[in-house]
Amino acid sequence: MNKIQKLVAEIRTHEIIAQGKRIELCMALGDREGAARHLREQNALCAARFAQLEQLEEEGGNYFALAGRMSAMQAEARRTAGG
Repeated sequence: MNKIQKLVAEIRTHEIIAQGKRIELCMALGDREGAARHLREQNALCAARFAQLEQLEEEGGNYFALAGRMSAMQAEARRTAGG
């Protein structure tokens, strides 16, 4: 994973977490439509992350090593976000 691909993955990870927080907020406020919208956005981001992982594998990367790096990014982002 090059520097730009890593940056995109990190940004996407933070956006996924942010969408989750928006879902929580909407549910706390009773805004089911808003929560559903944020869930759709979160799902789209997750699909894009998976597509990036597949692309990196097709470019010769090891799927499990790449997935491990992305998981580490997720864990770090969660710690940073306090979740």
